[in-house]
Amino acid sequence: MSNFQKTAIVLLAIFISLPVLFFIAPIALPFLFLAGMLYLKANLPRIKGAVGERAVNKELEKLGPLYNVYHDLYVPTENGGTSQVDHVVTSPTGIFVIETKHYDGWIFGKENQRNWTQVIYKRKEKFLNPIWQNHGHIKALKGYLGEQHNFQSIVAFSSRSTLKFEDDFSSARVIQIPQLNKVIKESLNRQISEVELRGINKALEQLVIHDGKQKRTVHKQHVEAIKVKQREKATIKPVVEKTPVTKANTELCPKCGGQLSIKKGKYGSFYGCSGYPGCKYTAKIS
Repeated sequence: MSNFQKTAIVLLAIFISLPVLFFIAPIALPFLFLAGMLYLKANLPRIKGAVGERAVNKELEKLGPLYNVYHDLYVPTENGGTSQVDHVVTSPTGIFVIETKHYDGWIFGKENQRNWTQVIYKRKEKFLNPIWQNHGHIKALKGYLGEQHNFQSIVAFSSRSTLKFEDDFSSARVIQIPQLNKVIKESLNRQISEVELRGINKALEQLVIHDGKQKRTVHKQHVEAIKVKQREKATIKPVVEKTPVTKANTELCPKCGGQLSIKKGKYGSFYGCSGYPGCKYTAKIS
C-alpha cells in the first residue's frame, strides 16, 4: 500500500468520525470535568502536601556544601516500627530535624499543650502539638545514630500561615519555611567532628529510598504498623474510665495514617482525618 493510499484512509477515518465526536463531546465533557473536579478535591491534601515538600526541598538545597540534606526518611524505632521524618540536615554544627506543616490560617499553641489550634475565618481545628511530634522523630534518630550528637528541633509552617504564639519555645524553633536556612546557619560552633559526621551521613544514606515502588511499600508498612499499635492501645481498658480509651486515636488516622483533629459537625464535635474527603475516617470524642 502506497503512502498516498495510507494518507487517504486516515483522512477518510477522521472525516467519518467527526460527526460522532461532535455528538459525543457536548455530552462527555461535563462528566469528564466533574470527574476531574472530584479527583482534585479528594486528593487535594496529598497534592498540597507534595507541592509544599518540594518547595522545602528546593529551599534546603540552597544551604551549601557544608550541609547534607535528607528527605522523607523512615527511621527504625526500638519497638520494631518506623518513624517518618520530613527532613534531616546534617552539618558540623549539629543535626537539624525538621517537621513541616503546610497549614493556612492563624496558628495558636503552647509548648506543653497536647493540641494546637488552626483558625481559618470562623472555623477552628485542632492538631497534635508538632513539637511533641518532632520529639518522637528525634528519639528515633537518637536510637539509630546515637544520643551523643547535637540534635536540634525545628518546626516550619507554611508562609501562608500566621503564627500567633504568646510565649517562646525552649525545646524547638517554630518558624515559617522561608526562615529555615537562616535559622540553620545561626549555629556557628562545631559540635560534630569530621569522622563522626561521615559516619552519620553514611547511616542516613542507608535510609534513603530512591525507588518509588519500594517507598510506597515502606509507607504502606509504616501506616499498617500505626494501625496495629492504635488497635492495641484501644483494647486497653483505663483504670478510671469504664469505656475503652479513644485518646490514642487523636494523633494519627488508623485508616490512612493522616493527622486527626477535632472538628465540629451538626451533632457536635468529633475526630476527623486531615485527609478528608479522600479519607472519611471519624471517631467519637469520649
